Amino acid sequence: MQAPPAAPTGTTEIVWHERRYRARAIAGGAAFELYSDTREDGFHPSGGAFHRYVHASEVTSTGGELLLAGVAPLAIPVMPGVDAATVHRYSQNPRIGPAERALVSAVRATAFVTAGTRMVKPLSRHQVARQLTSAPVVSGVCFREFDVAHLRTPDDRVVLSGDPDDARDTSFALRWKAICSCDYQSTEAANFPGLVSVPGRERRGSMILGTGFLPSGTHLIPEFATAALADLPLTARAEILAYTPDGGEISLFQYQPQTNVWDRMAGARHRDLVNRIPGLETGRALFRTNPSVHAGLMGDHEGERVPVTADPGHGFSVYARGATSRSPVTRPQRFFTRARWRDIDVLALGRNEDWVRVRLSQPDLESIMATDATCVERGLYECWAPLAELENPRMVVVDYPKGDHAALC
Repeated sequence: MQAPPAAPTGTTEIVWHERRYRARAIAGGAAFELYSDTREDGFHPSGGAFHRYVHASEVTSTGGELLLAGVAPLAIPVMPGVDAATVHRYSQNPRIGPAERALVSAVRATAFVTAGTRMVKPLSRHQVARQLTSAPVVSGVCFREFDVAHLRTPDDRVVLSGDPDDARDTSFALRWKAICSCDYQSTEAANFPGLVSVPGRERRGSMILGTGFLPSGTHLIPEFATAALADLPLTARAEILAYTPDGGEISLFQYQPQTNVWDRMAGARHRDLVNRIPGLETGRALFRTNPSVHAGLMGDHEGERVPVTADPGHGFSVYARGATSRSPVTRPQRFFTRARWRDIDVLALGRNEDWVRVRLSQPDLESIMATDATCVERGLYECWAPLAELENPRMVVVDYPKGDHAALC
């Protein structure tokens, strides 16, 4: 077929569903924006033409964009009677048998995270406001950007939402780079057995299926959770993004660790997107994070143990007077606090005088009821506990490797 006369620059020709289209690679080659000069199923008006988004794994292209994306797609075993549709059907059933679960687990194991993998987490407007004014950390259910790069419109991204929002004309997300594979777990029942049985009245967003995949009638999307549901430190230049009905992706804010601020990146053209975030001062460009609220990442620098920032691909850094120190950082470590409360394993997140905010590290209905924990977002349950009642508080230390082995723990 003919491409539209006004197709954007940087396009290539691909084959999708046995038809040729003019297309533009997006998200580093993980997805394509397809163009058509006529209305087709799934295509939406875009200027004088029509467009839609598809994942790079669905198309045939001579440009090798899928390889350039640098992330391995899901791999399905070559065996009789098994294809993507079969795996998808099994992945949506939390009560599959042992044989089917083994197949789904084998496919899920091919989705892995390495140092530098770009991760994303959907945010509601209220979560964006909290992210801008709280410690630079991330926790809970998240995804590889590679797997969701084709979900570009708010309607498409509803399936990812962990905190249902009443605004459907814009969706938001947090994007950062993984420091190490050990920071992430699959949401399979083997890792979080209690989440599968949590009833709808105690959940936010869709249920955790326990297969390691997102509930979706169309997509096969691997799910991840931060290890033990703990907070992870955000990496340098993490971004808060907005997605618009035309498929636009706009960087609203970027985290600048050297100055401890979220810096507004969106200009006047996108002021209306920023204004959708509740509680923000009109025109405010910088949101300072409290450097004393530590993100849990430490390292050795010039003979001292100090807070450091990770910048995957460039190592770990210490900032002084707004500039990166030239002295190297050694022995980078992440730490967090575990404890027991009412015979339940919890993570200690913060303290307010004689009370401690805790998060269930293995949520299930029994522990939720025993602690009266509230589901603050999909998969995360938190409450306040008296400091005097916490038992066996202990620091957990995660060592990050350096150099050529940065992807391994």
